[in-house]
Amino acid sequence: MQVTNNTYTNYYNQTNNTTKVEKTEESSFASMLTGSQKEDVDEQGRFLQYMDKYNAFDSLSQADRKVFREILKDDKVTMAEIDSLSYNQAEMFLDYVYPPTNLSKEEFNNAPIVNTPTQANHMLFATRTTNDKTFNEALYRASREIDDDSYRSKILGQVQMNIAQVHFGYELKASFYAGVETENQWNWDYNNMNINFDNFLTNVISMHENEIENPPNNDPDFIKQHQERLDGYNIILKHYNDIKKESIYA
Repeated sequence: MQVTNNTYTNYYNQTNNTTKVEKTEESSFASMLTGSQKEDVDEQGRFLQYMDKYNAFDSLSQADRKVFREILKDDKVTMAEIDSLSYNQAEMFLDYVYPPTNLSKEEFNNAPIVNTPTQANHMLFATRTTNDKTFNEALYRASREIDDDSYRSKILGQVQMNIAQVHFGYELKASFYAGVETENQWNWDYNNMNINFDNFLTNVISMHENEIENPPNNDPDFIKQHQERLDGYNIILKHYNDIKKESIYA
């Protein structure tokens, strides 16, 4: 059994250059919104000016538009600002922190870039991983909990690959196995994805636990890689169960 150290590459490695994660400011961004602020922010920030050319914010409610524009007016996003969003707002915000997808290549390439922490990028893209909102929100919360960018990217990449394996009917395997089989996970039809994520989490966690208990030749590197991924999945499972409980008592 051959094991490699290659980290699975996935869309969570963003195309835009990003900065290191900024620590959450002590003061709440939400409280800033209650203070005095200019109603007219059209002239604030190159990104807002650019997006306004395409009327990008017109479909939003007045409340969401105000929040999103306040965040984007300085051409950057902080973790405090991400934390100020509800999960539903975060789902929408992904469409407004990047240029519209229907632009021509030239228009897209000329778009200003919003300076966004890697952790915030991971959180926002987690909201679109599957067609299951509970699972996506669990990934979103897990991405907020895991501070290390490299480890978070490794876990999210593993999740993406395992989802693809289940979706396309391949054997559930860790990404570091040589010759692991899967399909192009970027081309799946999210609307028709039919995965029971309770079973998915149970099966993938059991898979890692079994491999740790029965490692080939007691290989410490093999055990370490499985343990890393098991720890990440347990974080996701914790949030997944929490969200399900919250929905019961909502």
